[in-house]
Amino acid sequence: MTQKLALLIDEDLCWGCDACEVACKQENRPSEGSRWIQVRTKGVQKIDGKLRLIYSPARCLQCSSPPCIKVCPVEAITQRPDGIVLVHPETCIGCKECIVACPFGVMKFNREKGVAEKCHLCYHRIDQGKKPACVDVCLARCIYFGEISELLDRFGDRWWFIRTK
Repeated sequence: MTQKLALLIDEDLCWGCDACEVACKQENRPSEGSRWIQVRTKGVQKIDGKLRLIYSPARCLQCSSPPCIKVCPVEAITQRPDGIVLVHPETCIGCKECIVACPFGVMKFNREKGVAEKCHLCYHRIDQGKKPACVDVCLARCIYFGEISELLDRFGDRWWFIRTK
């Protein structure tokens, strides 16, 4: 059985340094202004009686049943056996249906190339036995990568959404 890979981020530990965004840009060279992982500021929230500034790094969740694949009229989006969802720019016609279908707002449009693009977990690094670039540079050590069932065993059902999307 093929392992299903996932990237999990513990938002409680993220301090919004943006190192993951920089690493992604350097590794993958997305178009100007495109951010395949984006550290969003949720704002100040009261946690355990104390005020904290909360950050939420948004990225493609490599859904188990990706809506982007279902809506692509030219089958330019595929899913590998390990769960990684890929956009094939040579096939993409730039219709943006996948961008509309993404429930997390993480699909991007490359205006220069006229194609959709998104986080692909640095599959080229994974194929070499490495981790995604964002994992290696995370200063807070809040980004975890691995097989979904192992991550869930390690961290519990805190990331319930992995099984439902």
